[in-house]
Amino acid sequence: MANVPVEEVTVPRYGERRIAQATKPDAEAWIVDSKMEEGRNFKLWIRPEFYEDLHTIYHHLPDSEDITRSGGFLHGRPMLEKAITIKTCGGWRRPRKLFRVIHDRQPYGGIKARGYGTVEIDPLYFQVLVQKHLNWSSRNPSPFISVTNSLEKVKIIGAVYEARGHTGIKVLEFNPHHQKWNYKEQRLWNVENLVRAFDAGILRGRRFLDQEFLIENYIPPESITKSISWKAIRTLLDPQGFSRRRMKRIISNRTTQKRKREQDDDGLEADKVARRDQENNTLEVARDEDEEEVGITKRVGVKRATDFKLRL
Repeated sequence: MANVPVEEVTVPRYGERRIAQATKPDAEAWIVDSKMEEGRNFKLWIRPEFYEDLHTIYHHLPDSEDITRSGGFLHGRPMLEKAITIKTCGGWRRPRKLFRVIHDRQPYGGIKARGYGTVEIDPLYFQVLVQKHLNWSSRNPSPFISVTNSLEKVKIIGAVYEARGHTGIKVLEFNPHHQKWNYKEQRLWNVENLVRAFDAGILRGRRFLDQEFLIENYIPPESITKSISWKAIRTLLDPQGFSRRRMKRIISNRTTQKRKREQDDDGLEADKVARRDQENNTLEVARDEDEEEVGITKRVGVKRATDFKLRL
């Protein structure tokens, strides 16, 4: 088995959360939300005087006039360090085999990233791309694929997919040392090491990210050694069905809570519409009475409208 070399990559480190610009006015660069372009819905903002410092590290930095700004946004992720070193998963730390759980609704048969071919993995944005990928509520296309070396984690993911009603669930086993593996195009990252390097406290507290790895772009199909139906393996991984029952209960509860929130939101919106209609009708009555009778009737109409507003 060939020993895969470790690659060192230089990237900036950003704040884990979006914060108000006013709370960190001395920050020299920010990642801020923007319209979707090049597969990203964020961009880099740099103070003009900081451009040359950053350009000496990242030679592919866009032209100064395209990214240097002195303001113009309210919230963003401040750049905390302009250069840290992260390492790919290689050498003796690289797993001998990895697993990925797939289902029918995943694009590219589950072996290519959703953002494959559309989202560039740029060192300037690397941390943000990783954090968005690890956020399950994010709908942004990602250039990464999540895999694991843990059958325990395979069991949980399979149970979650089953509870969500996905079909065609399979467990893929593949060899990350395979000769068809392009170590420059399909770099492998240990999530735990990345979270530690980014000093991302929120992600560090999520135990589910343990034993998770990220693959850039896609899994070479030639490296897949096994493809096993979830139905065929679930009784081996979860003989008592405990994880499947637990995940089904959790997913069901979350679905119920989400539906209730949506109903509550619909109810609040309906109340607002009803109140607006009632207020408009009351004011319309007042105006009609004003036209019929000037003086006393006019005062009655105004009083009705005023009383209605006071009740609100």
